[in-house]
Amino acid sequence: MANLGPIPQHKARADFSTGFMEVAAFEVLKNDGFPTVEEAAKAALESGADVTIICSTDDTYPEMVPPLARMIKAQNPQMKIILAGAPAKEFEASYREAGVDDFIHVKANCYQILSDLQDAKGMN
Repeated sequence: MANLGPIPQHKARADFSTGFMEVAAFEVLKNDGFPTVEEAAKAALESGADVTIICSTDDTYPEMVPPLARMIKAQNPQMKIILAGAPAKEFEASYREAGVDDFIHVKANCYQILSDLQDAKGMN
């Protein structure tokens, strides 16, 4: 998890993301949040995880998501980057261009997203 900012800023989406992933038998590496995108990227890359889920608020996403996704993809292009929350229409393309692979939220196709992640990991 790439939780950005103080706990109140990311907790709701971090909790949602944890439940989303654990239901499909994925281990979730939790943290109390990172003050900078550089620290979040470093932790994600050093974790050995196949997937990073970015959690924060809609207000912080436009400033933080593109640089964080680019930093991770520059070092590990195979790592899947998922953004917690439905992206605003005006930002979705820029998030994808920066390296975000998918979005998880209450209207997301949970089965398809989790099945694709399990397939990529050889779990199915």
